[in-house]
Amino acid sequence: MLRSPLAHMRPSPTEFDRQYTEQRRSIELARRYLEKEGVSRMYDALSKEVERGRLSVQDASGAIRFGLLAVIERVAERVGHTHYVDMLKDEEMLNALRSSLDDICRRKGVDTFEFRQQWAHTNLQAVLRDWHLVVHEERGRQRYEVAADLARRLVKETPGTVLAETLKLPSDAFVLLVSPEAGLVGLGPEGAPAPVTEIYAVESPAPEGKAWFLWLSMRDAGNRAARALINVYLQDGKTLDDAIAFTREQGGPQQDAGWEDCCRLLAGVARHLADGGPVREVWYDATARELHEKLAATPKSAKADREKLRERLRAVSPGRTLVLEEPSR
Repeated sequence: MLRSPLAHMRPSPTEFDRQYTEQRRSIELARRYLEKEGVSRMYDALSKEVERGRLSVQDASGAIRFGLLAVIERVAERVGHTHYVDMLKDEEMLNALRSSLDDICRRKGVDTFEFRQQWAHTNLQAVLRDWHLVVHEERGRQRYEVAADLARRLVKETPGTVLAETLKLPSDAFVLLVSPEAGLVGLGPEGAPAPVTEIYAVESPAPEGKAWFLWLSMRDAGNRAARALINVYLQDGKTLDDAIAFTREQGGPQQDAGWEDCCRLLAGVARHLADGGPVREVWYDATARELHEKLAATPKSAKADREKLRERLRAVSPGRTLVLEEPSR
């Protein structure tokens, strides 16, 4: 891995930065009320705090927004951070979803079967999105970047016949930054085409294979955001094309077709790294680099020391980006 000199400009904020790092106050408030009141009472407790004048409407709304994320953190720690299906089966998670749905019905003043069905789907989408945030944070905010020309080549040249079991992502949770010039396009705000510039990927255990949970982030010319959440099942003995066809069939015609090229790009990235393709390490924070090196040198048996280093690293993380480059010819 090649290192470049330390860069001094921090990169532009990612969707993770906007929805997690910049929302720390609301997330910490949600954690506090979850710990104090439990899953079933936290929403009522927040509402009563507003009525008593102890909490602003804005602060309470922020904590309610991140109530499920606080539960996800706790459950994921117990069942395994990348084990999404196991997390959904957990009793605490199921109770949280029920409590959230009851709270929505109470605040909206509507409690019909159709309304509950609609919001149950919305809640599950929120859980999947927040789970991505939790896993990305827990795994150290791993950042990779691929240049437009390399991205276009990987999408075009990665064979659909490659076997699923040979595809291994560089980390079980990371974000891949992609230039708009790469030509990856998804459905932006109001359904208009918009470039995919961030791909959040989590590799999760699945029966007889693995699953790639993808969050595709799009922003249009007006800086309005949109996302697509796609789950790709890669069964051992099947090919990449098989996995894409199966996911396409399960998702139906309403699914954002832009995910297919994103999936091929991730497969290409996996092969590029497995084959020893060049990667350049770009640092923009000297403290982050120092802490990263200390963490790598600290024995895994020294759990307390490693956790202290991780906590300090989170404050400046990620501090670096791993840039995939074309092999020299």
